[in-house]
Amino acid sequence: MKQHLAALCLLSTLLAGACRQANQDEESTQRTGITFENATRQGTEVGSCDTANLGGAMVSVDLLMPADSGKATQALRKYLQETVVRLLYTYSDSAYQSTKKPNLSEMENAGQAFMASYRDFHQENPDAPGCWAVEMKGDTVATTPKLIVYSLDQYSFTGGAHPNSFLGYYLFDAQTGQHREWQTYVSDTVALYQKAEAAFRKLEEIPADANLEEQGYFLRDHVFFLPANVAFTREGVLFHYNPYEIAAYARGPISFTVPYAELEGVVKRELLF
Repeated sequence: MKQHLAALCLLSTLLAGACRQANQDEESTQRTGITFENATRQGTEVGSCDTANLGGAMVSVDLLMPADSGKATQALRKYLQETVVRLLYTYSDSAYQSTKKPNLSEMENAGQAFMASYRDFHQENPDAPGCWAVEMKGDTVATTPKLIVYSLDQYSFTGGAHPNSFLGYYLFDAQTGQHREWQTYVSDTVALYQKAEAAFRKLEEIPADANLEEQGYFLRDHVFFLPANVAFTREGVLFHYNPYEIAAYARGPISFTVPYAELEGVVKRELLF
């Protein structure tokens, strides 16, 4: 009898331990969602530049990707890959795009389209100097159990007076991998707009009553506007204007952060952390 009781106690202990471990594993998965631990870099390299003769064309894509193969990771990876391919095709000739249906899963094909555009241009303009190039690098800006903030940094030169750069921010639900708009995490967009304009004017040293257009800034319908790229960091809400978005190319990008301490009741922090 004692032996049976001992066996039952041992079995109960083992089952309890297994249940605790299973619960811990489940809680850990729910807590972390998509993780970038042991992340890998993925992308493509097409073409090369002739540094001696200042010619040629190249495409370089380098993206940080989570290593696991879960559904959430697959959704995030698919969105980023399709975004990169769409962006690459914007650099290729419109005539080429009309005859070739883009395959949004093939970065290399999009790179080849860019190379074809360069060859067509160079045949018509054999003396045009400069290497055409598109470079994209993706990385995380912030990750929490609820939110992933991802950046995609682009550089391009396709002739002209100067190269161009563009920085994009993308928000993802860390549990599902689905892309989210920044408005999802804001409860009062009017207040956010007001805080952003005040921070913008402070950064640019422009009085509150000064006309921004008279100061040389580009406005929509003569009023201040939020940038296309709004992100969330550990410190606060990040606003990023790319060159030409609100100011001339020479001004460069304009970025600033409004701390969460100034955004009580404006940002849904419970959805971020």
